[in-house]
Amino acid sequence: MIQVVITFLLIAGVSALFKDYWLASAAVALLLVYLIQWKPLIMLLQKHSFHVGIFFLMIFLLFPLTNEKLNLLALAKELFSPIGLFALLAGFLVSYVGGKGIGVLSTQPVILFGVIIGTLVAVLFFRGLPAGLIIAAGLIAISKYFVST
Repeated sequence: MIQVVITFLLIAGVSALFKDYWLASAAVALLLVYLIQWKPLIMLLQKHSFHVGIFFLMIFLLFPLTNEKLNLLALAKELFSPIGLFALLAGFLVSYVGGKGIGVLSTQPVILFGVIIGTLVAVLFFRGLPAGLIIAAGLIAISKYFVST
């Protein structure tokens, strides 16, 4: 138990020191949930927090479409330009790789720990985003496929 508390406090402290208040808040919130040990809340967060997070990420990503000056014809034309096609391919690949990462994160703790530490370093020291965690796990899942065959 003490190791979990120290880990969350360390993450919160380092995050706050580097002014990543979202990560610090998340670490403190999860520490409180852990300390309370209220099983229904733990199960609820474990089951739905990923999907709720994705929901709000999708709202953020779709928000530019609320611009009333949206021109669908111009948008379609841009989609078939070289940069538009590259964006389509990049979106597909990252989404595919991320999908492979979900299973790895839940089944292999050493990979989870590694990508969490890597994500924390990127977020705290290199202005990265925590979205890389799932993609990193997906890259590991795909690379394991090629290494094991």
